[in-house]
Amino acid sequence: MKDPDGRGMLRRKAVTRALRSRPGQAGWQRLALRFARAGHGFWLDDCIDRASLLAYTTLLGIVPFAVVVFSLWNLVGFDDSLRIQLNELVLRSFMPSVGETVLRQIDRLAARGTQLGYFGVAGLAVTAILLIQAIERHLNAIWGVSPGSRWRRILRYLLILVFGPLGLAASLVLLGPIGAMLQWFGPLPKALTGLTALVAFSVEAGLLSLVYLSLPAARVTLRDAFLGGFAAALLLSSGKLLLGLYLRFSTFESLYGALAAFPIFLLWLFLAWCGVLFGAELAAAREGRAPAA
Repeated sequence: MKDPDGRGMLRRKAVTRALRSRPGQAGWQRLALRFARAGHGFWLDDCIDRASLLAYTTLLGIVPFAVVVFSLWNLVGFDDSLRIQLNELVLRSFMPSVGETVLRQIDRLAARGTQLGYFGVAGLAVTAILLIQAIERHLNAIWGVSPGSRWRRILRYLLILVFGPLGLAASLVLLGPIGAMLQWFGPLPKALTGLTALVAFSVEAGLLSLVYLSLPAARVTLRDAFLGGFAAALLLSSGKLLLGLYLRFSTFESLYGALAAFPIFLLWLFLAWCGVLFGAELAAAREGRAPAA
């Protein structure tokens, strides 16, 4: 949003000074002020509009990104059991009413895309890099930093595109024995479900923390990244529950029928990016950091 007279910048600096913690305040008070600064930054940085743009961008880039992930796994030699574990992890992250439908379509298209050959996968990798670049651009705007040199950015994109799927595969390999161990507690289905959800939540928070650490062209501490990742994962879980309640008592699915999966998935992408961007604002809300213009 344009601000030719600079009043928005002055208001931001005034609110930032007002929300600054004072000496002698308790830890929970400083944390509450940090959440308030993050909420203020979320509004001034137009994160709702940014979440809308990222939702459409993700909708276009999710299949090419999945093709690149599965192609790298096939190249390294991972079997299809990782895809099954990844599907279960995605189903825990997305709404059950649309998760299976969307995941089945993505999995079918991604499996077909892995048969394109090296040049075809390389072309889809460019689309996946454009998705990463869009995410980085919005995160840099939140941190108020410039993107840096072009070649350094391209190198970072390639590292994320290569080592990101491999790191995800490694985490799924580690989660395999944990899931097998949890299956041993057959008489405790409720405890098993809760513990499995806790593991999925931890993986989600860890992945989001890595996003805040690696993508912005700013120096982010591990503590700030973990705080933002934990808050974002908590918001994603809360958004999933709230969206489920809304769909349960609304006529959305009965109105759209089989086509309901697409708008619901797009709505969930918007809510998910709102949570991710708020987590970024929280990670960037360190005291002493100059507010972004």
